[in-house]
Amino acid sequence: MRIVAIAHRSDKHKPEDFAPHLDAESAHVMKLYAEERIREIYGRSDGNGAVLVLEAESEEEAAEILDGLPLVKLGMLSFDLYGLKPYRAFVAGAS
Repeated sequence: MRIVAIAHRSDKHKPEDFAPHLDAESAHVMKLYAEERIREIYGRSDGNGAVLVLEAESEEEAAEILDGLPLVKLGMLSFDLYGLKPYRAFVAGAS
């Protein structure tokens, strides 16, 4: 199942608080990408997080995957998760 995860930076932290952790965050994200858990990743244009497309069995599994990210562990990043399904016009027999 594809899951869209919209990341939100904590408003309790200043932008400079994130800097010491960004290399570890990037390394972990690239590991998940290599494992095909993260399929796509984009930075948000407002600079307040990212948008990821994950491959997982459920939203719960996607949350577990994301819980391993360093910024999540530090309480600096949270996610809204949305499971995806095929658009109705693509489903066979849809009118």
